[in-house]
Amino acid sequence: MKLAIISDPHGSFDDLKAVLKAVRRETEHILCLGDLYECHIGKKRRNERFHDVSDVMTFDEQYEALLTFPSLRGNQEERIDEVLIVSHPVKTRISLLPEQTTLDEALFLHGHQIDWSADWEPIVEKGKYPLVFIGHSHIPGIYRKGRSIPWEIGTPFKLKKKRYVINVGAVIFDREWCLYDTKTRTVTRMKA
Repeated sequence: MKLAIISDPHGSFDDLKAVLKAVRRETEHILCLGDLYECHIGKKRRNERFHDVSDVMTFDEQYEALLTFPSLRGNQEERIDEVLIVSHPVKTRISLLPEQTTLDEALFLHGHQIDWSADWEPIVEKGKYPLVFIGHSHIPGIYRKGRSIPWEIGTPFKLKKKRYVINVGAVIFDREWCLYDTKTRTVTRMKA
């Protein structure tokens, strides 16, 4: 199976539309690692409560129409869910998002649940899954034993029977995503 893994669209209609167009030329299977939305409330104000969606985030019907694929909960959704206390379709969508999911030997999560180095490199403890796909930092990369491995756009990277952390990059601004082929065990860094 070929799985398109996207992350961090942050409510950008144009960027997400362009990425989805490119993705659909490769596969119909899509998973978003989170941060579908952009929360306008900063961390320092997370104890406040809001009754109006527009105070917390931008709600766009056209953008919502693009969200036809499964997604995980990112830190932006976490904060929106925490501060928004009103019944609304976006609140319902967010409340149903899982924090992580798995597929065979791979674990998928947003990335705000793990530690990061001062250089924004992921620090992921060894676990059950040899492949860990993340987003969050907007910095695409493949990591093995805490070290970054060169990963060029458009060139499939063959995953050996080892442990890897794969940061798929960001939809917003960069329009990057990752194509994971479970049959050939490759990951390809893609750009729309």
